[in-house]
Amino acid sequence: MSVRRKRKVGLATKIFVAAFSIYAAVTLVSLQMQIADKRAEHEALTASLEIQQVRNAELEDVIGNAPDEDYIAKLARENLDYVLPGEMVFVDISSK
Repeated sequence: MSVRRKRKVGLATKIFVAAFSIYAAVTLVSLQMQIADKRAEHEALTASLEIQQVRNAELEDVIGNAPDEDYIAKLARENLDYVLPGEMVFVDISSK
């Protein structure tokens, strides 16, 4: 019957294993931080995408419903304060 002898692990091997463990831990923490940043960026871009899709749908609706002259005249009056030639505009100052 033979007796097994324990092999002694050298100091260099212990240092290597400790250094590798520290490197692996630092790398994992760094990657977790990068993942968190990318997730936040992804959420922001997703929200921006949804807003842009709503805007695109509104513009497609406007394009699809070719605005007529009455609609354009209404927008010009309300937003740009335009009037038709010969039209008189009265402003009610009593409410101010």
